[in-house]
Amino acid sequence: MNRLCLLLLWVASCAGVEEGGPLSKAARVQGQIEGAGGDGWLFLYPPGQGFPGAPAVPKYLSAASAARRLSGDDSYVFAQVAPNPYRLWAFVDVDGNFDPNVDVLAQPGAGDRVSQGHELNLQPGKTHFEPVQADLLVATEPPAFRLEGVAGEVVLDAQPSSTTVLTLVADDVGKRLDGKKIGFPIGLVDADHDGRPDDANNDSVPDLSLQVVLRFVPRPGQVMAGATVVVPVILNPAPFLTALNGSVTAVVVVDRIQGYVLPQAQQLVSSPGKPDQITPLGAPLPGEYELVALAAGGQYWRIPNGLRGVLPEQGVRFHFDRVAP
Repeated sequence: MNRLCLLLLWVASCAGVEEGGPLSKAARVQGQIEGAGGDGWLFLYPPGQGFPGAPAVPKYLSAASAARRLSGDDSYVFAQVAPNPYRLWAFVDVDGNFDPNVDVLAQPGAGDRVSQGHELNLQPGKTHFEPVQADLLVATEPPAFRLEGVAGEVVLDAQPSSTTVLTLVADDVGKRLDGKKIGFPIGLVDADHDGRPDDANNDSVPDLSLQVVLRFVPRPGQVMAGATVVVPVILNPAPFLTALNGSVTAVVVVDRIQGYVLPQAQQLVSSPGKPDQITPLGAPLPGEYELVALAAGGQYWRIPNGLRGVLPEQGVRFHFDRVAP
C-alpha cells in the first residue's frame, strides 16, 4: 500500500515546481545528460522520492532542449538550489509529446528513456557535478482511458449494498499517444521481493500491480492537511491470472478493464520516515471525485484531466450524492 499512497499524493498535488531563484549561499548542480536524442528533463525531488519509483512533487526543474543537444551540448544546470539532500532524476522525451502544462501528459511515455535516481547532498555555496545517463526504455504509454458508455457525469451510490461497474477502455486521447502502445499493463505485486506474488488483504487472490481508485477532491476544510481520501475500485483478476501464471516478472497489456466501486472510503496519510497510515472512514464523503489508474513504475491517468477542454470524454465528473445511514 506504500506505493499506492505515494502515487495518490503525487496525483493530488502535481503542481508548483520551483525553477530556482536567488538564495543565500545557494548550491548548484550541473553536468551532462546522456542517452537518446530528444528534450532532456531533469528534476530534483526530496530524498528517496520520485520516478521511476513512486512519484512525488519535484522541488526544482531543469531542461536541455533537443536542438541544443543535437548541436552537441548535453549540459544541464540547476543554478540556484537550497542546500539540502535531494534525489536527481531525469528522462528524455524522445517523441516530443511531453507537455508540462497538461497534468496527464507531464510524464514519460512509450519510447522515452529514463534515468536511475541519484541521491545528492548539496552544500551551501558549492557546485555538485553529476552526469546523468537516461537510457532505460519506457515500454508503454501511460494508462490513458475513457469510460465506456458514459458521457458528462457519473452519479455514485454510497449505500453499502450498492455496486457501480465502471468499464475503462484504453484511449490514445486524440492520437497524442502511440495507439500501438496504449493499454493497461498488469502484473503481480512482489513488494517484499521474495519471488512470490503478494496477497496484502489475505483474500487468497494475488494482488495486481495496476490499481484503480476514486480520489476525493475536497473543498477547503473537508479533509485533514496531508491526507488523501479514496474509494477503492476492485478489478476482477480472473482474466489475468491464467496469463500471468504466478510469475512476478510477467506483464500483460490489455485494452479494457472492468472495475467495481466498493463504497468504503479510506484515508491515506504518508509522512517521511514513518509508516503510511491507512484509516477506514466508512461511507464515502459526499462530493466530487476523480477516477485514477495507477500503473507500476509511476505512470498514471486520471479523469477529469487537463484535456477535458478539447476531449469531452476526458472531462467526465464523478460524485457521491447520497450518504449511507
